Amino acid sequence: MMTNDPTVGGEALDSASSSLTLVPYQGDALTRARLWLDPEVRRREAVRAARDLDLETLWALTEAHHTLQGSAQSSRHTLRTYRNGVRLWLLFAQRRAVGLLHPKADQGALFVRELEAGELRLTRQRKNKKDESAQPPPRPRPLTPSSVNAYLAGARALYRALRWAGASSADPFLDVKVGADKVARWDKRSPYPQAAIEALLQVGDARHRVMVLLGAHAGLRASEMVSLSRNDVDLSAGRLKVTGKGRKVRSVNLSASLRRELSALMAQSASDKLIGGTPEAARLRLRRECLKAGVPFLSLHALRHSAGTRLVKSGRTLQDVARHLGHASVATAEIYAKWADESLQNELDNW
Repeated sequence: MMTNDPTVGGEALDSASSSLTLVPYQGDALTRARLWLDPEVRRREAVRAARDLDLETLWALTEAHHTLQGSAQSSRHTLRTYRNGVRLWLLFAQRRAVGLLHPKADQGALFVRELEAGELRLTRQRKNKKDESAQPPPRPRPLTPSSVNAYLAGARALYRALRWAGASSADPFLDVKVGADKVARWDKRSPYPQAAIEALLQVGDARHRVMVLLGAHAGLRASEMVSLSRNDVDLSAGRLKVTGKGRKVRSVNLSASLRRELSALMAQSASDKLIGGTPEAARLRLRRECLKAGVPFLSLHALRHSAGTRLVKSGRTLQDVARHLGHASVATAEIYAKWADESLQNELDNW
């Protein structure tokens, strides 16, 4: 589908021999998916792309199948993770001489084991590269089970697309299992303490303060923050309209302080997007402000954890927390009860 010679893990995947009948189109996902509706073209391009390890065409096929056959629209973050999963599988296929359309037994399992061991990594090409030939290769860093599962989902999506195209009947990951996570969810991450939130509100401009409160009070995710527009804010009713995962829309109540900060920001700026930019840029901004405030940077998502934890500490039910944060299940909100329970620490302090 594309011919820009993609690089996977620092190793070029050759697509120069492409003889495409489909033209690249940069419209929305549904428009791109329509390019794959012809079964003959779909099968021919899938077979050629698998032979050439053509990342761009294989990803275009995967995205088209996901768009047409998926149960819900996926976020850009999910699609980016899926694409990286395809990239990693192609890197593995290149290194291990895997026939993409007819992989051998246990190659899917070996792929997962190498991911877990950190032997398969995505690397970025640097603009000003020094001579790296004399530098030792980076040491493998094992991936967490959640990361392995995320990349595996992308590789599985590729084979669903190949089967849809009639190019392969293979399912190399059918019986593959990812190792269990031995670290509890509440021990892998933590919320910002309330004192840290207060310190962050003393630095930065109005947009920064709104961003902090969108996370720490409204419980928004990074992608929800940056996509929030003026029309999504109803100051008189004290509510936000938030488009979350799977394009699900929810209504979020505003705290008094967030309402004041939003009112000030909207009076200062005529921009439609209140935060704008990308989730990555928002994380970098928060990291800089944490440095100014003398607050350890946890993550942008930790602001959302702070909102859930504070609600539980105030006596709200897990159903209230799940509704406020837009969780699909109450079980997801149970982690906040763990963080909010200080009884064990209080008891130990008296020993």
